[in-house]
Amino acid sequence: MTTAFVLSGGGNLGPMQAGAIVALTEAGIIPDLLVGTSVGALNAAFLSTRPGVGGARTLMAAWSALRRRQAVRLNPFTVMAGFLGTRDHLVSDQQLRNLIRRWVEIDRIEQATTPLAVVATDALTGEDVVLTSGDVVDSLAASSAVPGLFPPVRIDGRWLVDGGLSANHPVLQAQALGADHIYLITTATAPRPRPPRGAVAVAMTSAALVMIRADRRRLEEAAGRAEAAGGSIRIVPSAEPSAPGPFDFRRSDSLAGAAYRRTKLWLATDVPLG
Repeated sequence: MTTAFVLSGGGNLGPMQAGAIVALTEAGIIPDLLVGTSVGALNAAFLSTRPGVGGARTLMAAWSALRRRQAVRLNPFTVMAGFLGTRDHLVSDQQLRNLIRRWVEIDRIEQATTPLAVVATDALTGEDVVLTSGDVVDSLAASSAVPGLFPPVRIDGRWLVDGGLSANHPVLQAQALGADHIYLITTATAPRPRPPRGAVAVAMTSAALVMIRADRRRLEEAAGRAEAAGGSIRIVPSAEPSAPGPFDFRRSDSLAGAAYRRTKLWLATDVPLG
């Protein structure tokens, strides 16, 4: 039976997944397959050559050390060009690509020690695209390319963008790759008492709400498949902290710690969906 960690998108909430995975691996739960969308794909790729508790703790430490300028750099000329329509994005993905090269120890997805799948979205059809081979930097940049914010990435003749648009919780994709038992690791936050500040934050929050509704239906379908096949889906509960701003990386330590503690409490009483 194949055990998969399925990691959702969530941008700078990625350290929550790191904390949860430390708790899971400390409990002896080690994945045979890693499937990720957006920041979940980055975390999965990091872990794909660093199995076990040691790799999970290294990922948590990497998030704690990360600063905004290392992940994203705002250039007023690029922003203005995006608003004027001379570019298809507001933020260059160069810093993101540099981060991927620092964090991920392989050049191609198929070199992963633990099998890895990266989920992106076809920008023209809206279909999910599951990448299990190819350049890891291009694949992760595509999976994280929030439309309008980061540029789309052309892979095998297709323009690819953020995987969250088609499969923010890619459980069906994991099942298609042979996963029997799935641990879904999300980045859910507490409900907002008011809309976030800033145009980018409002747009990203609105898109996230639409993705959550669509993913509920997919999760129900996946649970039915798991039950029929004798498998299971366990949703690792989020600590549900208040959401930071989309470019705020100062809370990584507290986010990871809260997720670690919440997962430790849950592990003895989890109930599978399938």
